[in-house]
Amino acid sequence: MDMAALAEHAVSWLATRQPAVIRLLERELATPDGDALAAGVEMACRVLGGPTRIGRLRLDHNVLNSGLAAVRSGRCDRAMVRSLRDQIEELPRVVLTPYEQDAVATTVAAILWAILDLNLRESEEAAAAALEAPPGPAITLTMVA
Repeated sequence: MDMAALAEHAVSWLATRQPAVIRLLERELATPDGDALAAGVEMACRVLGGPTRIGRLRLDHNVLNSGLAAVRSGRCDRAMVRSLRDQIEELPRVVLTPYEQDAVATTVAAILWAILDLNLRESEEAAAAALEAPPGPAITLTMVA
């Protein structure tokens, strides 16, 4: 498969499995030239990574909006945002203004925040379920001589 086909497959997968992410990207990054949206889609594909454990998470608009609010209020790790900016600068064939670059970094950081938040909630729910589960049957071992 050539690079264009791989990219098309990744975008198709993202649109099918993560429609709320696509809507977030369109809402936050739509510009007349489309470069910011293209960069956002590329970065979202990298973050979600296709059909992996992270990619199987279903991100909805509520968790994504919470992530966006968290990032905009400064609760996001600055090193992560710097790393995102570096990756955005390295994207081929995309020319972004500083404002667009900031918007892409903010939106992708919100997606990352949403993934981490959802993973944390699922872990907490699994731990609570394990604590609430009734104890298993007692096992008695008898030694026969």
